[in-house]
Amino acid sequence: MRKGFKVLSILLVALLFGMLVTGSAAEKPKFTIVIRMMDMQDLWFRDNIVEAFEKEYDVDITVSVFDIMWDVPTMLELDGEKAQPTINLVKTPKEIMLYMQQQDLIQPYADIVAADELAAAKAEYADTALDVVGYIGDELYFIPRKQETRMMIYLKSKVEDAVNGWTAFEDGIEAALKADNGYGLPVGYELESDPNLWDTYDLFVVAYYWANTEYFGMKMPRMAHRGKKYMGTVTGLTDKAVELGADQDDLLTLDSQPVIDMFTWEAVYHKNGLYNPGMWADPWSGGGIWGAMRDGKVFLAFMHQIDCFFIYGGTHPAMAGYLADPDDLSYAVMPLGVSFELDADGTPLRVGGRGAQAGGWGWAVPKNAPYPDLAWQLARYITNYKNHLAEIQTFGMLPVREDILSDIAKVFPIAWMADVFKTSAAQMDENAGMTAPLVVEWTDVGKVYLDAWYALVVDAGYKSISKPEGVDINKIATELAIKYVPQVKGILGDKYPEG
Repeated sequence: MRKGFKVLSILLVALLFGMLVTGSAAEKPKFTIVIRMMDMQDLWFRDNIVEAFEKEYDVDITVSVFDIMWDVPTMLELDGEKAQPTINLVKTPKEIMLYMQQQDLIQPYADIVAADELAAAKAEYADTALDVVGYIGDELYFIPRKQETRMMIYLKSKVEDAVNGWTAFEDGIEAALKADNGYGLPVGYELESDPNLWDTYDLFVVAYYWANTEYFGMKMPRMAHRGKKYMGTVTGLTDKAVELGADQDDLLTLDSQPVIDMFTWEAVYHKNGLYNPGMWADPWSGGGIWGAMRDGKVFLAFMHQIDCFFIYGGTHPAMAGYLADPDDLSYAVMPLGVSFELDADGTPLRVGGRGAQAGGWGWAVPKNAPYPDLAWQLARYITNYKNHLAEIQTFGMLPVREDILSDIAKVFPIAWMADVFKTSAAQMDENAGMTAPLVVEWTDVGKVYLDAWYALVVDAGYKSISKPEGVDINKIATELAIKYVPQVKGILGDKYPEG
C-alpha cells in the first residue's frame, strides 16, 4: 500500500511538473502595436507583416488603431501608468515626433540595440528618410516607414496642347497679368515643353489656355489642389509658400513675404478663373481630384505618390485607376516659385525654389515598452528589403531603403512606377529636409490658414482686397497682418517667431 502510494505520488508530481513546463512553454510574448493606415493598407499589413512576424518570432500581437494623431501621446501616457504596459511599437507621423520625444514617451534605439548593429541598420536607410523621419538631434528615435512629399502631376497630351497653342491667347494673358502686376508676362518669357522647368508664371499660362479652350464640349478651369477644410489643404498652401522661399518661421508668422506671395498667387489664379471651383464647392481632398481627372475636369494638380497609384491604377485590386489612358499621366518637381511682383524691367522681384515640405511616418518604441528588443526586430522586419519592396509596389509609398532608391529602374521595371519614384526622389532633394513647423499648435495655425484662404480667396473672390485695376499685394499683406496674425500669436504665445 505504501509502495503504491509512493508511486502514485511520484506520478502526480511528474504530471504537475510537466503541466508547469508545458504551461511555461506556451506562454509567448504578447504586446500591442499602434497604427493608422488606409483600410486596404491595414488589412494588407496584418495579413502580410503581422501574421508572418508572429509565426517567425512566436509572439502574439494586437493591432490598435488611432484616429487623430494627437491621441497617440495620450495612449502612451495611459499605457505607461499600467502595472504592465502593453504598447510595444507605434507608427507616428512626422508632425508629432518631436513632441513625443520631448515628453519622454519614446526611447532612442541606441538604448535598445548594440552600437555596431545600430550603425549597420542605419546604413540601409536613405539619408533623406533618416533626416526627415528618423533622427531627433543626433539620436535615432524612429525607424522610417515611409517618406512623402507633394509633386506636380499632369496629363502629357494637355501640356503639349498648351505648349503648342498658348500664344493664341497671349494678348489676353498679357492683359490679365498687366491689370494685376502692371507689366504682363516677365521679360523674355517662354513656356518650356518640360514641366520640370516651369515656374509659377508658367502655371498661369497653361491654366489660362486650358480654361479658355473647349475640351469634351465644355470650357472650365482645369488646374487644382486640395480645398477641403483639413490639414491636407494647409499642406498644399504652405508647400506653395515654401516654393516662394518660406522657412518654418515664415510659415508660422503668416504675414512673412513668402506667405504673402503665396496668397497673392492664389488670388491671381482664382481671380482669373484658373482653379476648378470644385476644389471648394465639393470640396476636394485627394479623392475629389482623382475623380475630377477621371471626368476631364482637371489636367494638373499637386499630389502625393500614393495619389499617383490611385489615379494611374496600382497593383492592389482596390486601385483600379481613374484615367482612360493612364500612360498620359506624368510627373514633375514643383514649379520654381517666383513673386508675382515684377520690377520695372519685367523681372520677378523675388525668386524662391522648387521645394515643398518633406514628411513621412516612422516606427518608435515607447519608453515603457514591455519588449523593446522585439519592437526593434519588428520595426526592422517591416522595413526589410522584401517586405518594404512588396508594400511600396502595392501602395505607391516613397521608399525609405537606400538599396531600393538607388536602383529604382531595376526594382521597378514598370516604367510608370519608376517615373513616380524618380520624380519623388528628385522632389525630396529639392525639399532639402524642409518640414512643416514642428510645434504642437501647428494644426491650430493651419485652421487660420484655411480661414484666410476661404475668406480672402474663395468666398470674397479677392474682391475685398482688390483695387479696381487689379490685385494689390500691399492690401493682401495688410489684411493678413491685421486680421490673421493676431490669431496666430494667440495660438503660439511665446513660440511666435519675432523679428
